[in-house]
Amino acid sequence: MKVLVADITGGNAISMQSGSGLYKLLYDAMSKSESVELDFSGVKHFASPFFNASIGLLLKDFSVDLLMEKITINNLPEFGLELVNEVIENAITYYESNDRSAKARQEIISKNTE
Repeated sequence: MKVLVADITGGNAISMQSGSGLYKLLYDAMSKSESVELDFSGVKHFASPFFNASIGLLLKDFSVDLLMEKITINNLPEFGLELVNEVIENAITYYESNDRSAKARQEIISKNTE
């Protein structure tokens, strides 16, 4: 499936609201194991809230390997790609940290109920 990001965001991919709209499309496609081409033609401005609410949030439910396999990004300038990579790295760290915290809490609860 090809997604023209400008159809969702206009020329500015900056808000969490726009990112949430893209997230829904990406989540549905990845849940069905479909590949998605994100075409950023016509998008002139980028910000991390947009990428956090779209691509970064996907890492809560999907592996980075699957993300890289299923999503292709085209026509995004180099600084936009750098921002996407930074968001992905931050999301990986965030979700791994939360997973470790949840496991530690569960171990504490289990020990206290024995």
